[in-house]
Amino acid sequence: MSDNRSTGVHWRLVGLFYAIAFGGAVVVAALIWALGRVAGDASPALTAALTALAYMPLPLVAGLITERVAGRRYLIGVEWRALKGRFWRAYLRSAAVTTLLTLAVLLVGLIVGWLAGLVALPGAGRLVREDAELHARMIELAPALAGTPLPSIAVLAGAGVVQGILAGVTINGLFAFGEEYGWRGVLTDLLAPLGRVRATLLIGVLWGLWHAPIIMLGHNYGTAWAGGILVMVLWTTPLAFLLDWSRRRAGTVLAPAMAHGAYNGAIGLFSYLIIGANVLVGLPVGVLAGVALAVLAAVVWSVWPRPASGGVLPVSPAAGDDEPAYAEV
Repeated sequence: MSDNRSTGVHWRLVGLFYAIAFGGAVVVAALIWALGRVAGDASPALTAALTALAYMPLPLVAGLITERVAGRRYLIGVEWRALKGRFWRAYLRSAAVTTLLTLAVLLVGLIVGWLAGLVALPGAGRLVREDAELHARMIELAPALAGTPLPSIAVLAGAGVVQGILAGVTINGLFAFGEEYGWRGVLTDLLAPLGRVRATLLIGVLWGLWHAPIIMLGHNYGTAWAGGILVMVLWTTPLAFLLDWSRRRAGTVLAPAMAHGAYNGAIGLFSYLIIGANVLVGLPVGVLAGVALAVLAAVVWSVWPRPASGGVLPVSPAAGDDEPAYAEV
């Protein structure tokens, strides 16, 4: 099956991609549940391992199979050939985009969290005001910290930002690459005929729903998993716009992989800096996360609406083509 961008989206390929990604998610989540029933106290470690090694790579697997069925060159090969001789330049550019986005996400998130606390929005919680409050919160989340020296608010925040960014451009980025190859790579290219906004909006929803099986096991939202699935979609959708922008700005899937990894590594700060929040409302995974990300996405897309590369984005060409295909942004 060849690529035919002029006549619209190949929905069968989109369906194949999502069937593999979501179907695999259901299977892995079922395995995690079954092992949890057997493993007992070892369950959290097994859950973390299976999530990182089996759940997160599913979009990569779906993307590679879909490209094979479509008869396309693999995007990973197209990008590698394009990056030959300038890999480190692309890496550094992706790291710069990651740093910018991470700092912006945290800043806007803190502003939104502060405003929500200021007006006493139910469930929003409030920012910690003193080191003593922070220390009490840290011990609440990790009782083993009791009796040990604890950092000030400024030190914790600074260390958290640096740690999140460094994790994003290294190990977290590596694990996030599997997701980003699928969502911001293959699926984005398949849905390109819809136009950038509609394609990214659809991907954000599909990406959020893809987390449903593991959310049902308590990931992020505990027993509030039913509302958690909806809330997840509310913030993965604007995050999808930011990650799409990062790929187009840096010209490689490396950028959203790093930004995704840094996001995962840095947003845990909100768990310490905001107290009294409802998991479905407050930061880092509640409705307010969606509000903060939507505000930032609107600003980013308005200020830098087009990529620095001149408006073209490499996509996976048909297997018989000699040159890479391009889709207008």
